[in-house]
Amino acid sequence: MHRRTFILSSGSSLAFTPLTASAIVNTLISDELITSPLKQFTKKDWLTIAIVQNHLFPSESDSPGAVEINALHYLHNFLNNPATDPLDSEFIHSGSRLLQQSTDGALSLSDQSIEQREITLRQFEKSNDGRRWLVTILNYVLEALLTDPVYGGNPENIGWQWLEHRAGEPRPPMNKRYWLL
Repeated sequence: MHRRTFILSSGSSLAFTPLTASAIVNTLISDELITSPLKQFTKKDWLTIAIVQNHLFPSESDSPGAVEINALHYLHNFLNNPATDPLDSEFIHSGSRLLQQSTDGALSLSDQSIEQREITLRQFEKSNDGRRWLVTILNYVLEALLTDPVYGGNPENIGWQWLEHRAGEPRPPMNKRYWLL
């Protein structure tokens, strides 16, 4: 089954191309992520998460993917939010490390082809922790797709445009985000 069969297809004329691991590093792994208060996350952790996000929700010719919807930035904002349970951050971090360890002795996730990465992630999915981690990462990707842009995902309403969704009014201003109330 196609990854996006469960999501409505859009008639928009968006054009995207899949990013390589090196393009993900250059595009997404910013100094903001490396120097954030989430000190336990290394550049390799963020890269692992970004690669998995991009693999689970890739860019396609007619739809945005994890990169275009700022899924990594959204996840960072969520984990860095004072209202977020520290256990959520620890779970994401430990899952990233567990996935990195599962590739020890083999090509790292960033060096694998899409086919090799699919095999690695399917193997990782066989463990309860691995499956739970992958589902959690996909949930955050979908949140980034559907969130109001004020929370760091869905820039310029790209996800809403793709889904032909009209946002409710009033939308939250930056100073009224839920954790500030």
